[in-house]
Amino acid sequence: MMTKKMIIKIGGSTTTQLTPAFFDTLKHWQKLGYQIAIVHGGGNVISDLMSQLNEPVEKINGIRFTTQKGIDITKMALLGQVQPSLIESFRQNGVPAIGLNAGSNQLLTGHVLDQDTYGYVGTIHQVNTQLIQKMWQQNLIPIIAPLAITNEGQWLNVNADTAASAIAKYLKADKLYLLTDVSGIKVSGNILQQLTPKMALELKKSHIITGGMIPKVNSALHAVQLGVHHVHITDTVTQPGTVVTL
Repeated sequence: MMTKKMIIKIGGSTTTQLTPAFFDTLKHWQKLGYQIAIVHGGGNVISDLMSQLNEPVEKINGIRFTTQKGIDITKMALLGQVQPSLIESFRQNGVPAIGLNAGSNQLLTGHVLDQDTYGYVGTIHQVNTQLIQKMWQQNLIPIIAPLAITNEGQWLNVNADTAASAIAKYLKADKLYLLTDVSGIKVSGNILQQLTPKMALELKKSHIITGGMIPKVNSALHAVQLGVHHVHITDTVTQPGTVVTL
């Protein structure tokens, strides 16, 4: 049986996505020989915590402007709330998982995107794939927070779709699922079953792909151009949604 690798990005408001069908699908994929890693977001939890701690929430081009205090709050939200509850859901559903973050043996190394514009927001340029492989050897699903650390030790906030695409690229994953709140990309009311780079360009020009879908589509295109075979944009692992391929 050939091992295949799959990365699944789930949103922060994931309770709706983590249905019994979600876990059954994961178990089914594991039986088929897939090694799975999860990258989780947490936008709502971060925003709530920021409001409570009087840190302004500001988004530029769909990216959260992040100060040093913002980084501290993001870590609290992702590593203190979102990740532990996810690991617990996996445990309750009989899927052994382990939480990992950028600080786990240099899991995700990154650099600042554009400090003047976004503050401490980064992009990933190195992934400790051996650590993830080790978890897989122990039949654990790594659950990874979308944060990176620079070579100098500065923590960075990373868009979860971007983080999932980077991890998929470095692991040479076969499939990447970017779970979102819509069942795929809609064109005149119908879900687009397939999306190529050329089609994406046209749909962006004609403003059919807009808002938060833009970074998602860009991440998906980036991933397929770097060798990930199929990227699914969907709201559930049980439906293929829109499949991005070359």
